[in-house]
Amino acid sequence: MTTRSGTKRSNSRAQNSRPPKSRQAAAESSPDKQLAKVTLYLRPDQVVAIEAIQLDERRRTGSRPDKSALVQEALDLLISKYRPRT
Repeated sequence: MTTRSGTKRSNSRAQNSRPPKSRQAAAESSPDKQLAKVTLYLRPDQVVAIEAIQLDERRRTGSRPDKSALVQEALDLLISKYRPRT
């Protein structure tokens, strides 16, 4: 890929044999199919843990889950703890 200034830049997506999971695909797996963009601040140990889960899942299943999907799952568990369905 060439930038406007004429320098060459590699296109990592083109080199990857499998396309990355899109945010739209993550949205389609959620019940309401709509996502809101938010900014969150996480502790470094939490980021490392999420990345470790991604790596473990990739080794186990061959596909890496999206960080957003993992955070959504964690929030669903937290919500069910504090607001159990009646």
